[in-house]
Amino acid sequence: MRNARRRSYKGTSAKAIVRQYDFLGSFYSLALGPELVYSYAMWEDGDTLESAQLRKLDYHADAVNAAGRVLDIGCGWGSLMRRLVENHHAEHVVGITMSPSQAAWVRGQNWPGCEARVENWYDHRPDARYDAITAIEAIEHFAGNTMWRAKRVARYREFFERCHSWLRPAGRLSIQANTWHDRGWLAALLLPPQNLAAQDPGHARAHRAHRHSLPQAARIGAGNIREGLHASRKVFPEMFLPTRAEITEASQGLFTLVQARRDPDDGAYTIQAWLERLEANRARGAELIGAQAVSDLIREQRTALRFHRERRIGVVRMVLEKA
Repeated sequence: MRNARRRSYKGTSAKAIVRQYDFLGSFYSLALGPELVYSYAMWEDGDTLESAQLRKLDYHADAVNAAGRVLDIGCGWGSLMRRLVENHHAEHVVGITMSPSQAAWVRGQNWPGCEARVENWYDHRPDARYDAITAIEAIEHFAGNTMWRAKRVARYREFFERCHSWLRPAGRLSIQANTWHDRGWLAALLLPPQNLAAQDPGHARAHRAHRHSLPQAARIGAGNIREGLHASRKVFPEMFLPTRAEITEASQGLFTLVQARRDPDDGAYTIQAWLERLEANRARGAELIGAQAVSDLIREQRTALRFHRERRIGVVRMVLEKA
């Protein structure tokens, strides 16, 4: 029975996805800009949110040598799908999402070479092998909200096994993930920022003047857990962030790592831009989803912004090639 339950588990449920991307997304889309990109951008000096998002899309397209058939897992409103066909060399892009409204929106655009499906990756059955696969901030949904590392890695492993079977020889997979600090989710929530910033000397120096006493650190840790529970109940139910090590372990033997990069400020810059637009659209948001839901979402984003600035969470991008 345990094996049967494991086989039937498909990550975040359709009900939770609809809340996150159909219900809350109707307000959040007001902050995303014309490309409707609901993931962290790739920033350089002088960027706007729009230019930073296009850079991110092009990065993933270039990373997989986009050509032929491409699968975009967690395609959202199709921004990468369209970019792959119109600006790169993809002939046909299949985008899968569990959000009915996102898939309907993509279909309504009638973009040549773009096919959107309402489908869980677990249930995907390709018509033919793909030349490349992209998964931008999708893996966070694959393990539900389990706190046990071994179970998470096993679920990520199943994802990589399926991607391996869907790709042609030497095909590439480009992943972007919002990840916990390398020390794991519990340490990321409880430790003071100066401890977490040890791998980033410049950031660590910035926190030396802000050391906390043990009682202060305990209060901060308890507050972080409280905010994390609020986000998991009100904004992102059935979702859990991986660590980079968990992703690496799950892919071993199936894929060769071509490139990995940490972009520690990209999350903070993106959330800051989103928050400014969310605040400006509070009244419209209340009309769409209600004032309480607007407050819950903005509260979660403010917490995420602080977590990124304190290096509790960060953005990891990995390019993998089928072994």
